[in-house]
Amino acid sequence: MPTIIDGSASATFATPLPVSEGGTGSTVGAAYGRVVRTAGDITTTSTTLVDVAGATITFTTGAFPVAYGATQTMSNDSLGTFNVYNIDIDGTLQFGTDGASFRQPVAGYNVNASFSGQSAVLSAASHTIKERWLVSAGTGTIQGGTDQNHLFYAQEIR
Repeated sequence: MPTIIDGSASATFATPLPVSEGGTGSTVGAAYGRVVRTAGDITTTSTTLVDVAGATITFTTGAFPVAYGATQTMSNDSLGTFNVYNIDIDGTLQFGTDGASFRQPVAGYNVNASFSGQSAVLSAASHTIKERWLVSAGTGTIQGGTDQNHLFYAQEIR
């Protein structure tokens, strides 16, 4: 699986990659990508959705859905606030107008904010998939160092 370690750039996979399908031994061109950030934490104070730095994957799919997700640890410096995450596929948000909310129970305390999901069937074309986020207040942080990586992935489902 192609991986970008560092996450300072986005991943672009223009050619579907071969994977085995259902034990039949046939090879299909299912597209997938993975971005792992180890270059340092990502922060925002934005109360409207902004891109998570480096968490963008572009690949060409057939007419199939895409599974996506992020493995991440978050915090916010303000008690009782929310960090909110969403997936944007070609400009269409997957989790409503805001997204999946994770509450900060103790100021600055690390919280597991991992999530996953699946799109509807996409057209056979190039698609850009991005993780986006916002905070209700304060400064939100996604851990992205060598001790706690930020991992973002997407895979065509065939």
